[in-house]
Amino acid sequence: MTDDVCDEQDATASAGRPARRGFPLRLGIGQGGFLDAPSLDGATGWPRLRLTLGAPGAKRWYPGALISQLFIIGFILVPLLTQLPAPASWLWGLGVLVYGALFTVSFPAAMALPSPWRWVPPAVLLLLSLPFLLVLGPDLSGLWTYVAVSAAMCFGGDRRALLAVVGLAAAAFVLNLVDGALQPSSTPPWTMPLVILSIGTLMAAFTRNLQTLAELRRTQKELATVAVEEERNRVARDMHDILGHSLSAIALKADLAATLSERDPDAASAEIREVQTLARATLSDMRAVVSGYRQVRIASELASLRTLLPAAGITAHLPTTTDEVPERNRELFGWALREAATNVIRHAGAAHCWVALAPGRITVEDDGVGPGAHSPADPGGTGLHGLAERAADAGGALRIGRSRHGGFLLEVTA
Repeated sequence: MTDDVCDEQDATASAGRPARRGFPLRLGIGQGGFLDAPSLDGATGWPRLRLTLGAPGAKRWYPGALISQLFIIGFILVPLLTQLPAPASWLWGLGVLVYGALFTVSFPAAMALPSPWRWVPPAVLLLLSLPFLLVLGPDLSGLWTYVAVSAAMCFGGDRRALLAVVGLAAAAFVLNLVDGALQPSSTPPWTMPLVILSIGTLMAAFTRNLQTLAELRRTQKELATVAVEEERNRVARDMHDILGHSLSAIALKADLAATLSERDPDAASAEIREVQTLARATLSDMRAVVSGYRQVRIASELASLRTLLPAAGITAHLPTTTDEVPERNRELFGWALREAATNVIRHAGAAHCWVALAPGRITVEDDGVGPGAHSPADPGGTGLHGLAERAADAGGALRIGRSRHGGFLLEVTA
């Protein structure tokens, strides 16, 4: 069993959140790990042991451990008290009760130990059982059932646990076989070894399943965190792309309206109405992005450029149709055209802009100032980074460089 199973994994989050009801939690599998324990960082000695003994997962272990001791009471304690004379019966009976108490705390106590030392509690139980077997006989080999369960839990159900269980069962079989040869008995020598083997292997498998469930819960939480981060990146990317383009268009229209306001009030009013339309459309787009339904299409972006580029004083050389672009590429090419157009209008200082479409490629060129110092492997701006991510998600690529006309070249393939 790894250290993080019972120690500090997600302990703070678990401590600050109410426990959810359900079968897994009652078995000690919470968001804080196998024992649902608080963080053990910096705790040593008795404070560390006290943390694990009082952990929520340990408190869920205690009832089952105490119920299992009905076997000790019925098959070991009662016969000792009735068959042995006092005061020896009382002393051996007290020893059995102490043994049961140590078994109850053995697993939580093991969680306070470093992983290489978690064999100590089952080893202590084994040593404490030896006087019973040596003095009272192999009939008390049933105590090794508790050693097997403790080993299965403390070792986390791994190979060490199985080796310990098989070793205990084999040792019990040899003891009972020798004792049966010396003192014939009606009880077969394999009865108790089979009990030890079956219960021990069952608990080892059970512990392993619980540990796997704890790991799945941690993985589920990590995947949820990744999903939230991806959604945050998507919203940020879409907001940048939408606001960058739309606000550039609004600013351009507003500047044009201000220029026309004195010499052509009617044209200025028309531009202001277009600003209003763009602002409402931008608000709608923002709501769509938050809802996850925003789609950008190549046809609508081309239609928008036919008015925006001339308004910015840029001569547009645009394709007349998008029929040759397959449906799977239309959204990606729409985003590419939107980002390229925003850069041409805001940064290029260009007089002409050319857009070329092919089934698997879109190319946007201008005759402006050209690309900056960034390399094709590092696109630079947030918008270009977002476009590169979109292209990669679609199985394509983004290429930027200097165009044939001396300006900026943006090419997306899919």
